[in-house]
Amino acid sequence: MPLHEEFISTKFKSLDKVPNSILPNYSGYGLTSLVPSVGRWLGAKAFPSPAFGEDILRHFENRYRRVVVLLVDALGYNQLLHLMEEGYADFWRKKLDEGHLFPITSVTPSTTATALTTLWTGADPNQHGVIGFEMWHWQLGMVINNIFHQPTSFENDMGGLWRAGFDPNAFLGLEPVGSQFKRSGIETRAIMPAHIINSGLSRMHLADTQFHGYVAEEDMWITLRKILNMPSRQNQYIYAYWSLVDSLMHRFGTYAESVSVAFENFSRGLERLVLKELNPDLNQDTLFILSADHGSVTTPVNEDYSLANHPELRDMLVLPPTCEARLPFFYVKPWQDAAVRAYFDSVWPGKYVFMRREKALQMGLFGLGEDNADLRNRVGDLIAIPVDPEAYLWWPAKANRMNGRHGGLHQDEMLVPLFAFKA
Repeated sequence: MPLHEEFISTKFKSLDKVPNSILPNYSGYGLTSLVPSVGRWLGAKAFPSPAFGEDILRHFENRYRRVVVLLVDALGYNQLLHLMEEGYADFWRKKLDEGHLFPITSVTPSTTATALTTLWTGADPNQHGVIGFEMWHWQLGMVINNIFHQPTSFENDMGGLWRAGFDPNAFLGLEPVGSQFKRSGIETRAIMPAHIINSGLSRMHLADTQFHGYVAEEDMWITLRKILNMPSRQNQYIYAYWSLVDSLMHRFGTYAESVSVAFENFSRGLERLVLKELNPDLNQDTLFILSADHGSVTTPVNEDYSLANHPELRDMLVLPPTCEARLPFFYVKPWQDAAVRAYFDSVWPGKYVFMRREKALQMGLFGLGEDNADLRNRVGDLIAIPVDPEAYLWWPAKANRMNGRHGGLHQDEMLVPLFAFKA
């Protein structure tokens, strides 16, 4: 089984003073290169980010008629290797003989809203500007939730930002993948949970994309099989999104039995309901890719990391932290930077390192190329980066019950699989 130790050590960098960290790669060995590579294989025009580097591309053909991306939310590269070793991913272990497996990096922050926006624009986070689960939106004067498109202080108000003048169709200022592919004569289809068909995030991503909603895993596979067994005059990009690993990981932890069994059933469904029923004449030039938006780390609930228990720290901030529990951004009151650092050093010695906004932007932590015009407003004055993989910060006004998290730079969060095989 490939462990890619040399590949990881030569292609990826770590952050000083943060053991087992991996910085995002925006130059051909990260998630930002997935869609540009799909476009290259299908004959589309270039995207803002580069395609994969030669060490990956040389294992593929120059052209395919169809590319299917199976996006498993929160499936880390190290987690996939563990599932193979433990017997929960026998299908994928056997596919190694005919396929190719590489580790690539997620983006920063390593979280769904940011990573999926990268996948649906072909642009780095610093370019599309969706930075984290929660984000300060200066023009609206509020912290917004980038998944539910509602103010973070609201409950059960999905899409409610429209009342404040938020237009998801215009927010990015970038052309989504479906529109870019359409100009090159490529058909784009997305197979996703039916309940998010009209969500703000879907509206932001899926212009010029045929949406297929499913209500159960079996429905997803049968829909995919029907699409692949239909003749098409156009090259096709087909994206199928499955979120159960992420949901279970948050509740039980990365390596919980329920997570492993769920992925085992997912893999069996792909094999039984799709691959064994494909029309070979229609799919001889079909490429399947398994990947993820991010990985995860097990973070047992620890009330000492709840901001509500640290009023002194809270009083140093202009507003609650933003971004992610594993990569909190702090908007600090004037002259309080040193006090914030000193508090962390006193209460959580050795568990975090800090980075100022300008340093993060200068080193390209959120991507390369031209920054989104509002990027500096969306990144806090200080960024806390956990050194301890179990460290996080919890600030929502609801129970702290999550046993797995993501968003940071630990390799279990940052490394995701790129597993490709032909039909």
